[in-house]
Formats: sequence, structure tokens, C-alpha cells
Amino acid sequence: MNGTCNLCLNEKPLIKCSHLFPNFMYKGIGDEKNRINVISSSNAYQKKTVQSGAYEENILCAECDNNLLSKLERYANNYLYSRFCNANCADFEQITNCNGIELIRCKNIEYSQFKLFLQSLIWRASISNHPLFINFKLLPEDNERLRQSIVNLKPLEKHDFACVLMTPSNTDEVETDLVFINSTKPNKPSFFINQFVYLFFLDQKQIDNATEELILNYNNEMAVTKLTSNNWETLRHSVYNGVADITQQNIAKDNNASA
Repeated sequence: MNGTCNLCLNEKPLIKCSHLFPNFMYKGIGDEKNRINVISSSNAYQKKTVQSGAYEENILCAECDNNLLSKLERYANNYLYSRFCNANCADFEQITNCNGIELIRCKNIEYSQFKLFLQSLIWRASISNHPLFINFKLLPEDNERLRQSIVNLKPLEKHDFACVLMTPSNTDEVETDLVFINSTKPNKPSFFINQFVYLFFLDQKQIDNATEELILNYNNEMAVTKLTSNNWETLRHSVYNGVADITQQNIAKDNNASA
């Protein structure tokens, strides 16, 4: 069908399947039939499986989806997801900072490409009507800033929608099969996507010195925090609590509306 593409804003034929997170981010989550369990915070009691990751119909044209966004996704996949980053190599250095926190220092990561990739994740989640993202919405002016930046391939400054990545120190010891956006903390939404957590900072005032050392910088470096098994499970537990809290709020809204 024809319609207005959400990214370029041109009237064009829209594609039927735009993945909101690229498929490589779901690697290893599916069962033997490649089905994925979906939890919606709008109805946590409804069990649903899907054959592939979250997608939405008729929101992007083929040029924006298959060309512009796909190039950003390809870069992120080639740099981070298709490689083993928990071992020392030219691009990944395993270090312990002065506070005793284990980190992966990512080097030679192209700022423009990866920053735009991060921006595309939070933008797509915000504009989507998919149940997975129904409780996460940015301000309209933030959506527009992100859209213009992405479509023009001009990344925002490093403190704009800054993102900290976290991963378990040993993926063999913990569960990583979770896809969820935890929006219960104001100005700090967490995107739990399989083996990585993306923590976005919507308020630049909340970026302290410790955070500054982690976010993607103009020297084409960033650091991924490595969490112990206990810390990773604690983080996952906080997600389930967030789902429960949001579900209770939605149930209360429904009850009040029907009263």
C-alpha cells in the first residue's frame, strides 16, 4: 500500500514487514522452530509466540528500510554481534577500571555509523505501535530530532540520547533470552535485547563522570560493562518487576474506564 514513510516523510509504497530491531539481535532466542515468546506490558497474562522478531507493517518505504537502516544494522552486526567481544583482540580489550568494574573497551568503532544505529533503535521503538513498545514513547520533538538526524545521516552529539551497553561476563552461565523495554525509570529507558542491555540517557544532566567513560565518543571508542552472573540476574529480575508494575497500572486503567 501507498502511504507516508515515517523516516523520509515521502509518499511511497510501504513495505509489509519492517523489523523494529534487526533479526541478528535475536540470535539464539528462538526455540527449535525459531519461535520467540513475546511479553506485552499491556497484557502480561497473554501468551504469544511469533516466528521472528518484532515487526510492523506499513511504516517505512523500501529505500529507508532496506537501504538506509540496513546499512547501519550491517555495520553494528559486523562490528559487534558477529564477533566474540569477550576476548582480547585489536578492537576489543578486556580491562578492569579503577572502581573494580570489568569492561570491554571497544576501539576503532566508527562514531557516525554506530551512533546512528543506536539512534535508530530508540526512534523505531518510540514511533512503533507494536505491543512490545506500547509503554515507551519519546516526546514528538525528540522523535523529529532523531528522524532528521537518521535520514540525513548526520549523527547527534555524543551526549544526545547517550547509551551505555551492558552484557554478562559469561553468557554460558546466565539466561539472555529476553527482549523488553523497561521504561519505569524516568529519562533512563533500558532496552533488554538478548545478550545486551542498552541503557539510554534522555537527560544529559544524568550523565556523570563514570557514565562519560562508557558512552560512544568522538575518538571512536566506547566501553561495554561486563556484569557478574548475580548482577545480570538482578537486572533481569528488575525487568520482571517492571512488567508487573506496568501491568497493574494498565489493569487499573481498564477497570476505571469500565466503571
